Amino acid sequence: MLFQSKLPKTYWSYVVLHAVFLINRVTTPLLHNKSPFQMIYDDIPDLNAFKVFGSLSFGSTLQAHRTKLHSEVRKSVFLGYKSGYKGYVLLDLYDHTIFISRNVTFHEHILPYTPVTCSPTSPWTYFPSSFTFVIPPSAIDDPSVIPSSIIDDPFEPRILFSNPPPPPILPVRSSSRLKHTPTYLKDFVCSTTANNNTNTLSSNYSISNYLSYANLSHSHSTFALSLLHHVEPKSYVEASKLGSWREVMQNELTALEKTGTWEIVDLPNKIKPIGCRWIYKIKHHVDGSVERYKARLVAKGYTQIEGLDYFDTYSAVVKFTTVRVVIALASINNWHLHQLDVNNAFLHGELQEDVYMIIPLGVPQAHPNQVCKLHKSLYGLYQASRKWYEKHNSILLQNNYTQASSDHSLFTKQTATSFIIILLYIDDVILAGHSITEFTTIKSILHDIFKIKDLGQLKYFLGLEVAHSSKVISLCQRKYCIDLIDDSGLLGDKLVSTPSDLTVKLHHDSSSPYLDIPSYRRLI
Repeated sequence: MLFQSKLPKTYWSYVVLHAVFLINRVTTPLLHNKSPFQMIYDDIPDLNAFKVFGSLSFGSTLQAHRTKLHSEVRKSVFLGYKSGYKGYVLLDLYDHTIFISRNVTFHEHILPYTPVTCSPTSPWTYFPSSFTFVIPPSAIDDPSVIPSSIIDDPFEPRILFSNPPPPPILPVRSSSRLKHTPTYLKDFVCSTTANNNTNTLSSNYSISNYLSYANLSHSHSTFALSLLHHVEPKSYVEASKLGSWREVMQNELTALEKTGTWEIVDLPNKIKPIGCRWIYKIKHHVDGSVERYKARLVAKGYTQIEGLDYFDTYSAVVKFTTVRVVIALASINNWHLHQLDVNNAFLHGELQEDVYMIIPLGVPQAHPNQVCKLHKSLYGLYQASRKWYEKHNSILLQNNYTQASSDHSLFTKQTATSFIIILLYIDDVILAGHSITEFTTIKSILHDIFKIKDLGQLKYFLGLEVAHSSKVISLCQRKYCIDLIDDSGLLGDKLVSTPSDLTVKLHHDSSSPYLDIPSYRRLI
C-alpha cells in the first residue's frame, strides 16, 4: 500500500494500522469463515468503510473554522482510520497537515500524492521519528485540524517540517537467502521455478527447451506433427458432411451386418434400449500420411442395468507401467517392437444376455418402434471387453504362450532360440522380441482368426509417441498433453513455467461444486 500510494516511509505506521483494520474485518478459514470483528462483537462489520489507502479524498471544513474566503473542502490523501473516532484520517495535500474528518468524498481510483525527487544537494534531512511534530502556524488556532490525541500519540509519525521530506533513493537489494522448495512439493518437478525464482519463463526456459524436433528423423518428425494436423470429427452431423467419413461409416455398418452383430426387431414392452454413438479416428502411416479413416460404432453401456443385460464385466488391460518397462527392455536388448490392430475386435465376443440398442444413425428404420437386438458385443458395452479378452486369451494359451501373474494382459513365450512378449490393450497389441520369424508366425495365427492390421514398428500407443534410433528409444506425450489442455479449454492460455501455484494449498470450502462433471472426471 505504501508503494502504490507513493507516500514516504514516514507514514509506515498508518499503513500498518490500515492493514490491521482490514484484517480484523475480513473472513478467514481459521475462524470458520468469520472475521475477528464478528467473533468479538458478534456483529457483521460494515464493509462500506473500506477505502483505498492513499486515494484522493475531499474532507469538509467546519463552518466555524473557515471564512468566506476559505475553501469548504480540503484536498487530501486518505491515511486510514483512528481508533475511537468515527471519521477518517486525512493528509492535506497543500499544508501537509494531518486531520480527521467525518464528511469525506472519496475518489478511490486516483492516487494523488506525488513524491519530491531527491537530489544530492537537497537540504532535506531525515530525522528519527521521535522528533516533535511541528504544526503549521495557520493550524495553531484550529484544534479541529489536528486533535491533541494525534499529537500526543507516541505511535504516530513525527514530522519536523511542514512540508513532507522527499523519499530516499535506495539501491535495489536482492536477497542472498537460500531458497528451498516446500516439503509438500518434494515429489513434484519444479526445476524451472527453483532456478528462476519466478512464475514466468525466462530466456533460459523457453518452450523450445521443453520440446524440440531437431534430433528426430525427417520421417518420424513428419509422423509426430501429423498427429495434430488432421482434425477428427466430434459428432455424426459433422462427419456426415464429408464424403470420406460417410464412406467409412457405411463400411463399418456393412461389416456389422455381415457378422450378424444385430437384428432389427420391435421393442419389447417395459424394455428401455441403450443408446449409441459414432467415434472417429485417423490412422497414419509411418511417414505421417493418412493411412485410413476409422469410424467405430460405440454403445452407451453406462445405461445398462446390472443383472438384466450384463453380469460379469471385469477385463484386464495392460498396465501403463508394464508398457514402459517392456519398451525399456527392448531398448536395452535391441528388441524389435511391432504393433497390431485387431479389426472389429469386440465383434468376436458373443452375448448371452438380451441387449437392445437404439438403431444407430445411418441405418434406415422401417418402423418407429424398432430397435437392434445385439447378438455380438459392441464397443461400449459393459461386458464387451470381457468377451473379447476371453477369446483372445484362449487363442494365445493354445499357442503355448504363458500369462503373467503380475499383469494378466502380459503374455510371454520362450523357446530355445527366441523370447517373445505380447501386450494386449483391448484391440491394440504390442509385440516385443528379437525373433522376426516368431513375429510372423503369431501375426499369421491372429490374422486368420481375427483379421488384424499390421502397423509395423511401434510409433504411437495409448498417447505415447515412440521414436527409435540405433542407440535409444525416446518417448514423448505431446499429443496426449495437448488433447488434455484442449479438453479443459486452456489451449490458448498464456505459457507459465509450472501450471500450479507453489504457494497454494487445497482445502475444503463452501463454494459451489464444479459444474462440468464429465470434463472433471475425464481430467482425473
